[in-house]
Amino acid sequence: MGTEAPASALPDRGSLDHPRFMALAIGALFFAGATIGAVSLILPHPGSFDDAELWTNVALAYASSLLVLALADRLPPWTVQVVVGLGTLVATRAVYLSHEPTGFYTFFYIWIGVYSFFFFGRIWGVIHLLLIGACFAWVLTRVPHSSPVAYWLMTVGTAAITGLFVDVLARRVRSHAAAAEARAQALASVGVVAHELARSATKDGAGESICRAVVEVADAAGAMLFEPTSDSRGLEATAATERELTGSRMLFVGPASGVVSAFTSRLPFFVSDARGVQSVSQELVERLGAISALFNPVLREGVPIGVIAVWWRRRIDSLDEEVAQVVGLLAAEASLAIERAELTERLERAARTDDLTGLLNRRAWDEALVREMARARRVETTLCVAMLDIDRFKEYNDRSGHQAGDRLLKEAAAEWQGRLRETDLLSRYGGDEFALALPDCEQTEALDLLERLRQATPEQQRTSAGVVAWDGAEDPTELLARADRALYSAKQTGRDRVIRA
Repeated sequence: MGTEAPASALPDRGSLDHPRFMALAIGALFFAGATIGAVSLILPHPGSFDDAELWTNVALAYASSLLVLALADRLPPWTVQVVVGLGTLVATRAVYLSHEPTGFYTFFYIWIGVYSFFFFGRIWGVIHLLLIGACFAWVLTRVPHSSPVAYWLMTVGTAAITGLFVDVLARRVRSHAAAAEARAQALASVGVVAHELARSATKDGAGESICRAVVEVADAAGAMLFEPTSDSRGLEATAATERELTGSRMLFVGPASGVVSAFTSRLPFFVSDARGVQSVSQELVERLGAISALFNPVLREGVPIGVIAVWWRRRIDSLDEEVAQVVGLLAAEASLAIERAELTERLERAARTDDLTGLLNRRAWDEALVREMARARRVETTLCVAMLDIDRFKEYNDRSGHQAGDRLLKEAAAEWQGRLRETDLLSRYGGDEFALALPDCEQTEALDLLERLRQATPEQQRTSAGVVAWDGAEDPTELLARADRALYSAKQTGRDRVIRA
């Protein structure tokens, strides 16, 4: 039941508004009324009471109570309304049979009024109050009384005032309960997100989880996570509840933007109606169909590293404090997730990179070579592989020292890398030996390139190389073995040269 009218959707079984609880409550009231009625007949009472008929009233109330309590789990919501109306009729019969409209049986009307206003809300409470007023008016017309109008006003007015106070109390109770439930759900959502983020190793996965959680707790239309662009010229949406929104950019120099404002000020920025507001990107507002919007910075040790943008397609005059707090918590989770994802990426990169030269290490090279061979087979293009070795590197190392040897390897890697295409793959295969993959490259072109690399070796050192063209059938091990044999031939025939197999 809602506060104004019975609802078709049932609340949680443990809720005070669940039909089961309402049935149990009215059943208990019937039982209590029947018991009070029975006690009133057993104890000394006015001679005007129609005892025989009142005992039938007690029996009717007990029977109704037991029936409602027994069927509490199966009664549909509308039957509770009927039972309350029946309670009014039973109470009216008790008042009438006592022949004392000013007697204590009239207090049953107060019970019914309080129950109706508490469980059914103001509208249905008034409807039941009208029924009480009509029934009591009927009694007063049947049983003589010196001041029927005054007593009717006093009884019904008391029921009305009591009911209205109870309605206000019930609204507050429900409001606090709803707020507590919303707060619990929000915190649960944050907990779920934290659990998801702990398992997410990528920024994309973490960002999407954050955006989904923000939309859920804020009951919003959508959310986006902005992070600084690689060129540091602005902020880019790296995650969003709608995939097509990823990649959206807000430049630091350009039209005003709530995203940039939150990032630079490091403070949340809320606008109840973003339409026509100069401090918010109108292009983005129109694209999203947004009305209200919140921009919350993502901070790491006080330094902004991103912004969570939330929007609603309805007007929100003021931002709920609890929503703001939960979005702030999610922003903190986003900061941790971004940091964790960056650390994971660095660790993965370190695991695939040679510490000294910054090139691919052998493990990463083996994986990359398999991919390049698969691509060459798929697009039916050429692939050349070369092995390079700095001549007499051990002698240079022994003569000049290990630090000089390390410097030579780093400088050689940098010189060679600078002369390669973006698609070429250079790796440190081990010691002073390097492996090179040249996709979509004929063997004659590969020979010319390797001659230039050989001549670019720093410190006036010399380099030998062996190059082979993949035949499209051999596996990576066989291909590298052929390139290694070609390098060995270059070494055996005088070094400082390139040999093709």
